[in-house]
Amino acid sequence: GATKVLPIGQSLLLSCCPVVEKEGSASGDEDMLRYLLGDETGRIHLLVVGRKGGLVTNLHFETLGTASVSSALVYLGNGMVFVGSQFANSQLVQILDNPVPVSAVNSSSGGEESEDGMNPLEETTYLQTLEEYTNLGPIVDFDLRPTGDESKHDSAGTNYRQSVVVTCSGVAKDGTVRLVRNGVGMKEQAEVEMEGIKGMWSLRRGFDEQDDTFLVQSFVRETRILGVQSSKDLEMDGSQDGMDDDDEEEEGGALAEVTIGGFNSSKSTLFAGNVSVGGADLLVQVVDDSVRVVDSATLDMVTDWSPFRGGDDESDEDEPMGFITVASSNQSGQVVVALRGGTLVYLVVEKKNSKPTIRKVKSITLEREISCIDLRPFESTSLSGNDSMEVDGGGVSRSTEMSHLVAVGLWDDFSVRFLDLNESSNTLDQLLHINLGRSVDANMGNDAEEQAADSGQHMMARSLCLVTMESQSSNSTSAVNNSTSSSNKVDMLFVGLGDGKCISFGVTRPESSSEEWLFYLKKKV
Repeated sequence: GATKVLPIGQSLLLSCCPVVEKEGSASGDEDMLRYLLGDETGRIHLLVVGRKGGLVTNLHFETLGTASVSSALVYLGNGMVFVGSQFANSQLVQILDNPVPVSAVNSSSGGEESEDGMNPLEETTYLQTLEEYTNLGPIVDFDLRPTGDESKHDSAGTNYRQSVVVTCSGVAKDGTVRLVRNGVGMKEQAEVEMEGIKGMWSLRRGFDEQDDTFLVQSFVRETRILGVQSSKDLEMDGSQDGMDDDDEEEEGGALAEVTIGGFNSSKSTLFAGNVSVGGADLLVQVVDDSVRVVDSATLDMVTDWSPFRGGDDESDEDEPMGFITVASSNQSGQVVVALRGGTLVYLVVEKKNSKPTIRKVKSITLEREISCIDLRPFESTSLSGNDSMEVDGGGVSRSTEMSHLVAVGLWDDFSVRFLDLNESSNTLDQLLHINLGRSVDANMGNDAEEQAADSGQHMMARSLCLVTMESQSSNSTSAVNNSTSSSNKVDMLFVGLGDGKCISFGVTRPESSSEEWLFYLKKKV
C-alpha cells in the first residue's frame, strides 16, 4: 500500500500513547486511530490516523496545548491524561472539547491580546491542568542558606537558625528556583465549618479493628458523635429518598450523626479513646465531672468514677475534690485526670469479678494548675512487655502496654515534669524536670523581668506527646540512649507551646535505680 507522510514542525518527540476509550472509537466503515504525542518543548499533539478497508486514508495532526516536558503519557479515559515528567512537575490534565484562552486556565498568564502575526495557538489551548505532582529533579545546582535572626539564641546560648536549601531545578522552559525546608507538609482534602469545636477523637467499634467507626466532636457545652454508615445503609437511604441514578456513590461509607448511650452528650468531652482490659473491648469518655467506661458492643455504660464521690474501690475514703480540667488515657486502661487546684489523680480501668471497674491508685497536688498531660507509653519504658500487635494490611499498632510515667505541664511554670506511675510507691514521685525557658532571678528588678518575658524566654507547655521513634543516626543518638541502641529507637517528648512552636527532647531511661533520667537534643520547630 501507499505510505502516508505528514510533515510537522521541527521538534523532537519524547513520548507517545494511544487514545482508547472503553466503548471504542469505530464508526461506520472508517476506523479512526488517535495518538497523543509529547515533544521537547512540552507541547501535546493529537495525531489522528484515518483508515478504511485496512488502508490508511488520511493523517491529521493538531497541537492541543502546552504542559510539562513529558517523559511518559498515559490516557486515563474521558479526556484525562497523566503527563509524567523527569524534567518538571508531573501533571494531570483534562482535554477540553473547545479551545479556550490560555489566561482562562493559567492564572500566571498576563492575558494580553495577541499582536498581528502571532500564532493563535499561543493564545488558546485545549488543555486544563487539574493537579500537579511536585518533582525537584533534576537539580543542576543548589546552595545551603541559613534563615532567621542570627542574633537570637536560647537560654543555653545555642543558635537554632534553620537552613534552607535553594535549588536550581528543572530543564529548559520548566527550569525553576525552589526553596526546600525541613518540615512536615500537609495537604487539605476537605473542609467543613464547625463553630466552637474544641477537640476530636476517633474510636473503633472493636479494639482490634483496623478502621475507625466513630468521630467524637467536643464543643463548648456539648458532645456530638459522627458514625460511619455502610454502603448498604446508604443505598437503602438513597432508594427511599429517590436519589438520582446519575449520582454514583463511592465505595465505603459516609458519616452521619449517631449517639452512644453510655456517653454524656450534654457536656464537653475532655478525652475519648479505646481501652482493652482483660479481653473486654471498652470505650472511655472523660467529662468535667466523671470518667465513664462504655461497653463497645452494647454502647452502654458499665462503670464510672467521679471526683465528687468514691469510686468502685470501697476503700476509697477521699473527700470530694473538684472538677476535671485535663485528662489523658492509653489503650491499657490507665487514666490520669487533672482537677482544679493542681491535683493529679491516677486511675486504672481493670476487671473485678468479671466486671470492669475503675480503681483510684494515687494522687498528688502540685503547686500550680495543670495545663496538659500525656500518658502514651514509651516502647522502652512499659511496665509490662511490649505486646503491641500489627494489624494486617494497615500496619496499625494496637498496643496494650502500660506506661511507666506521665508527662505533666503546669501553667506559669515553663517546665515539663515526668511523674512515676509505678504502684510500688504510694506517691507520684518526680522522675525528671525539664525547663522550657530561662527563669527570672528573684533579685532582678521589674524591668529585667519584663524584658525576659518580652524576649520569649518564658514558654508554657500547652500540649504534650510521648512517642518512641526510629533513630536516623547511629552516632550521637545511640551513644546517649543506651537503653534503645540495640533496636535503634529513641524515646521522644514533643512539647507544643502557646506561641505555636514545638520543642522536641530525646529522653533516656536509667538502666539502674541509682541512675537518673536524662534529656537531650532540644530542637525548635
